[in-house]
Amino acid sequence: WLKKPFPLARPRAVRRATRRVGSEVHSPRATAMAAVAVPPMKRARANGPVVWWARNDLRLEDNPVLRTAIGEAFTDARKCAHVFVFDPRFLDKSNYGRVTDPNFEKSIKTRRPIDWGNRKCSALRARFWLQCVRALGRGLAAQGCQLIVCHGRPEEVLAALPAGCTVVCQQEPVSPEQTDVEDAVERALAQRGGVLRREWGAMSLYQRGDLPFRIQDQMPGSYSGLGAIMGWKDIWTSTERHEWAPPVRECVPAPAAYPEAPAGLEALPGVMPKEMLEDERAALKRLGYSDSEIAEAMAQEIPEGGENAVRAHFAKWIEEKGDSGDTAPMAASWDLPVSETATTDGHDPLQWANLSRPDGWTRVSHYMALGCISAREMYNSTQGRKNHPGVVHRLMWREWHRLNAIHWGRRLYWLQGPGRIERPWTKDPAIVEAWKFGKTGIPYIDACMRELRTTGWLAYKGRKTAGHFLVFDLGVDWRIGAFHYEEVLLDYDVAMNYGNWVTVARVDKPRSWGESEEGAAADHSDLESKLGAEQQNDPTGAYIRRWVPELKDVDDAFIHKPWEMAAEDMQRCKCVLGKDYPVALVQGLKLITENGGDGHPAEAAAKPAAAA
Repeated sequence: WLKKPFPLARPRAVRRATRRVGSEVHSPRATAMAAVAVPPMKRARANGPVVWWARNDLRLEDNPVLRTAIGEAFTDARKCAHVFVFDPRFLDKSNYGRVTDPNFEKSIKTRRPIDWGNRKCSALRARFWLQCVRALGRGLAAQGCQLIVCHGRPEEVLAALPAGCTVVCQQEPVSPEQTDVEDAVERALAQRGGVLRREWGAMSLYQRGDLPFRIQDQMPGSYSGLGAIMGWKDIWTSTERHEWAPPVRECVPAPAAYPEAPAGLEALPGVMPKEMLEDERAALKRLGYSDSEIAEAMAQEIPEGGENAVRAHFAKWIEEKGDSGDTAPMAASWDLPVSETATTDGHDPLQWANLSRPDGWTRVSHYMALGCISAREMYNSTQGRKNHPGVVHRLMWREWHRLNAIHWGRRLYWLQGPGRIERPWTKDPAIVEAWKFGKTGIPYIDACMRELRTTGWLAYKGRKTAGHFLVFDLGVDWRIGAFHYEEVLLDYDVAMNYGNWVTVARVDKPRSWGESEEGAAADHSDLESKLGAEQQNDPTGAYIRRWVPELKDVDDAFIHKPWEMAAEDMQRCKCVLGKDYPVALVQGLKLITENGGDGHPAEAAAKPAAAA
């Protein structure tokens, strides 16, 4: 079944009630109705404006939702407005759980109480979000339109629209919380004769109607299975597709014309004046951040937000790296099949080694999370480039997590995960705090967590290693880690974040026979291997020294394992464990470095030939 898409079965009752006549299929009811003259259906023409409710599709190019809203307005000679709403529930501090269901009415009866939490969005990410919203506003202003930005619950803000409105939005089926918001908006609009029109949009690589399976009950059980059913011959190594493969659709252009805007919407609840939006400190204050949070966020340099910024960034990346090879072998590829795709000249079209480096590769994930650029624009714009397979592979992983989030629903957020795995977990506040602030006494982990907290960015390998450490070496509830990432990641994406966390925590599916379902590891061998690989990749500890200045004068021999320093070594480098740097939370670690590297052809080429 993996070689070609299977047909969707029609309901049994439909199959029984149909008969074939010539080359057409008829049902008894259709045959009877064909003999009756049916007058054209009449629909009451809506008299309120059409409103594009911008969400995580903050762009004009390749935005089918915006085009739908504008087309609806032009077709019925209606006015059209553009509104964005910052929902405080997705900014403020809260305990872990469904913020749109505070009374747990939609929870399972066996739900366990939660007494820990953090913000849903850091001030740093909110600042970047503001920049992207402002950029969208400038793009609309260039077309003679206005983006109305509000702070409040969408169901309360949009309920104040004129009666009979049609609100068009990109739906977010990957998030139960965002779906709850859509439902609430729909109910609020209905009370005033309005309607909510939810569109699939272009957040995903594929259109839902192009999928050859039902997400709810026919979802493939693996990434390889998804690649096969979508027509990729080998999604792990190439971009060759079968002729029957579902299409990745072409991008649609930005609208060339915009309808007239309705008057009076500046009085919507929670409107943020233009002057406030242009003043980031004032805007962050309005969104509920403290002076100290704002000061910390403003002190950090962040990428320029918005559609034009990401398009310029990605065009430069294509020009500079779209065909460039990767000739540096890496040891830290314990879960990456580098040797299978790298060629003898050192070029790896899937660019696996980049996932092991701290600087990432395309660096557009934060823009994609807010919809400043679409997946299919990235796909289409890199075709013909040597590294197109690498772009496709990453986009397909994103697709995999998005589809899984829809398939799993609220199970994605359970302690037991979609796999319903029961384990003993801890939530010791002291351990959690040490992990979040990079004070675990494990230099590479601490460097990762400090970079993440400071910049909102952490490369793939760092995210995965830090998460694995929290779950399997400290035994901490994986949701604590996932919720922390939700707060601090600049590129937070609900499906990618929680999908990766359930995978790392190994609660995404029932384990195979013989596989352990235990939590914290007794021997920490996985951690020792991962840290050993990092020592090989960065023998001088440049990454650690950058983010953990307490270790800046430690000898190279100890930078990855300071617990091996003798007392005189500590005195010489002015770093005494337990005083200047924490004692490791995990004791007795012996880094494993004999892992044979990543098998990269460049590694073999660099070695001297063996004597005959």
